Amino acid sequence: MKVFNIVFLLMVLIVVGCKTQKIAPKPEPVKSETVVKPSTGTTQTITSKEEKVTAANGEAKDLGSKKFYIILGSFGVFENAQKFKKQLMAEDFFPGILINEAGLYRVSVNSYDDEASARTRVGEIRQKFPQYNDLWLLIKKQ
Repeated sequence: MKVFNIVFLLMVLIVVGCKTQKIAPKPEPVKSETVVKPSTGTTQTITSKEEKVTAANGEAKDLGSKKFYIILGSFGVFENAQKFKKQLMAEDFFPGILINEAGLYRVSVNSYDDEASARTRVGEIRQKFPQYNDLWLLIKKQ
C-alpha cells in the first residue's frame, strides 16, 4: 500500500510540475530619435513605435485613418483609457482611443499624415504640458 501511495504522489507531482507555461510575447522594438530644434538649439528625444491599430469601440471610425498618432497613455483596460480620455478633454485636448493587435488601448490626442507636423506637435505639448513629457509617437503599420 505504501508503494502505491508513493507512486501516486510522484504521478501527481509530475503532472503538476509539467504545466505549460505562458511565454510573454516578444516586445516590439521602440525607436528613439533625438531632434535638435534649430530656433533654440535644445534637443529633445521623441520615442516612436510602429503598430497596427484601429479605432476602439465607440470611437469615430475615421480615427484610425491617419499614419502618425501622438500617444499620451496606454492601458490594458478600456475603462481606464476612457477615464484618461475624459481627463484630457478637461485639459482642452480632443483625444481618441485606438486599440492595437495585442489588445492595448492607446489614447491619442492628435493624428497626422505628415511626420514633421506630428513631431512639431510633440514639442508643443511637451512645452505646454510638462506632465505629459513621456508622450510618444505611434506610427501606424499598414
